[in-house]
Amino acid sequence: MDHDLVLNVQPSPAAIPKLKRKATATDGQRPSKKGRTEIISSLFSSNPAVPTPAAPKQKPGRTLPSNAPLKDDSSFTGLGLNPLLSAHLISKMGIEKPTSIQRAALSATLSDSPERDFFIQSQTGSGKTLSFLLPIIQDLLPLGSLSYIDRSIGTLAIIIAPTRELAKQISDVLEHLLQLRLRAPDESAEENNASRLTRWLVSGLLIGGGTRTHEKARLRKGLPILVATPGRLLDHLQNTSSFNVAKCRWLVLDEADRLMELGFEETITGILKCLDGHRNLALQAVKDGIGREVGGWDWERRRRTILCSATMREDVQKLANTTLTQPMMIKATDRDLPKSHSESAQPKSSENFSPPSQLSQKYVITPLKLRLVVLISLLRNIISQCRDQPGSTAIVFLSCTDAVDFLWAMLAGSTMDSGNDDDDDEEEGKKSDDDSQKPDHISVVSPLLPNSSIFRLHGSLATPTRLATIRGFSGSSKSASPFSVLLCTSVASRGLDLPLVKSVIQYDLPTEGGATEYVHRVGRTARAGNGGEAWSLVSPSEVTWVQWIEGKMQRDSKQTISLIGVAPETVLKSGFGGKGSEYEERATQVQLAFERWVLRNKENAALAHKAYMSHMRAYATHPSDEKHIFHIRHLHLGHLAKAFALRETPKAVTSRASSGKIQNSKSNSVGRIRQKNDRAANVKDDKWEISHSGDAERRMKEIVRAQGKQSKKGGVMMSSGVSEFQIAGGYDLEKMVGA
Repeated sequence: MDHDLVLNVQPSPAAIPKLKRKATATDGQRPSKKGRTEIISSLFSSNPAVPTPAAPKQKPGRTLPSNAPLKDDSSFTGLGLNPLLSAHLISKMGIEKPTSIQRAALSATLSDSPERDFFIQSQTGSGKTLSFLLPIIQDLLPLGSLSYIDRSIGTLAIIIAPTRELAKQISDVLEHLLQLRLRAPDESAEENNASRLTRWLVSGLLIGGGTRTHEKARLRKGLPILVATPGRLLDHLQNTSSFNVAKCRWLVLDEADRLMELGFEETITGILKCLDGHRNLALQAVKDGIGREVGGWDWERRRRTILCSATMREDVQKLANTTLTQPMMIKATDRDLPKSHSESAQPKSSENFSPPSQLSQKYVITPLKLRLVVLISLLRNIISQCRDQPGSTAIVFLSCTDAVDFLWAMLAGSTMDSGNDDDDDEEEGKKSDDDSQKPDHISVVSPLLPNSSIFRLHGSLATPTRLATIRGFSGSSKSASPFSVLLCTSVASRGLDLPLVKSVIQYDLPTEGGATEYVHRVGRTARAGNGGEAWSLVSPSEVTWVQWIEGKMQRDSKQTISLIGVAPETVLKSGFGGKGSEYEERATQVQLAFERWVLRNKENAALAHKAYMSHMRAYATHPSDEKHIFHIRHLHLGHLAKAFALRETPKAVTSRASSGKIQNSKSNSVGRIRQKNDRAANVKDDKWEISHSGDAERRMKEIVRAQGKQSKKGGVMMSSGVSEFQIAGGYDLEKMVGA
């Protein structure tokens, strides 16, 4: 990559501080328009000492993939799969061999008694989706030979996914499978007439954000196989009278651990009660002779439930105990012969799990001030490595939606112009920002990441935008940009099979889910036997996280997993190039470009401040057993501001911190920490309300005046009762938002 082409811009001497190692000369000072002296902190001074990365515990070498298709003589036909399905997998989907979990699951589900349910536990990226879709189609496909079977029979299989993106992905795979040929090409006419199948299997998708009227119309016609999110499914079960699920034969709960994390336990309980209620009513109607039953139906056949999860936690075990009957544990092992599943295996709680063995896991101990430039340098290096691999992608995980929106907008709006920082071209800035923030704008480009498209994904986006983002990011090989970057929260960490993911970067380490969430995040790459790498940015105060996560991922007592440490200087040199310490000047230019973007207008400053505060609140939600690693009092607030292109810590933080309302060393309770952060965010919330709403200040004055009483105590002006607004009287709101 030609680094000079993008970064060799000579800024004015007043814009860049001199890079010196001495603490007495760490800051650059220059007068601003308002006559005050503004301090621009240097990136490469006053940083905490970064320990030298430890050597890996195991020697790097070629590792056999743990989730690749099998190399033995196993075949889908040999496992008992319908020849039509096997031929379709080979000819249309390019899948010739089953993976380990597919062989284990098909051996059990296709040959075992229908009186038993299944618990499928496997590594991410091992082909778990086909392991439950193929048995369902195998069971329902022969029904097409019956004259009275068509789609009006109702829904016979339901697959529940925790997120809209995962549900859409499962639906796409299912639709591809249902396009199979219904007769073999060499089948004679006599055989064809004897075993002719009708194309009655139709799939449907129920997710939030869609039009319920359209969904009701499709349910009325009949959807034999349905993929849905829990809330939308329960809504239709309770309120759509034409939704016929009385004959449902299959129920799949995919990513059960994520379903529990998102609080869907009560929803799933309601779904199970509705399914049982519909079935009981239909059975009673048949016994009473109400209505006319066309053809025969095997009412004795019970509904089979499949529960899928990569991990086995206490809440997942509880769900398994309440939803599964005589459960059989199906795991992908080195010896996953059918006889290994002949005995019932009750799910047991276990925290030992691991990502794919061929995944290269690395970490960079990054001072807070260098986080932004290290991320950009890392992405530039990955893009350079993928020159000959068009369509490659990278995923960057952040802790909160505000941080995703901020980074997405900043990368789109930043330029490497070398003008004075105070000479803001507001019209150009507003035009650029407005264009990148259009609701139908899915991707943006950045001059810092050449030949790349940048996407964003989080739960606050509208459903059409989220689905369009997944389509655009997944189809990056067909787009104009040969490389794509996805900025996202943990909404993209579960189940999504995104093609050609070269690298996963954890810009923010998981705040919830711990090691489980880490494994799911890094599992977006190195799928189906392919290679991949995962990077984690670790602050100096979080170094012990490396040993902690290695212990959590221990495969067994004989083999351990090691993360490879990389120095931040190495990452910066590889991404920015240059001779000697020239990478420091180039990194500083990039940081100043980001800071100029923040100073360009109030909207940009608001995004940066909001992202900073949201990151602080997210950081405080780490569970108590991780507080020895992640604690808000370990953060240098001023250095953290640099990670959001801010030249000083937001006053809403510093003022509260000085009065002791953010930090309290006497308590480590998660609940009390959240309360303190909520109090610290009061001024911030009002500030953003005023900055985003033109008449907010007028409404505030009217409310206070209407109450008739005001009090001024301790420098705080507020109404005497409960009010919509609470304003810190000692602050200049204009400065807080704009400067």
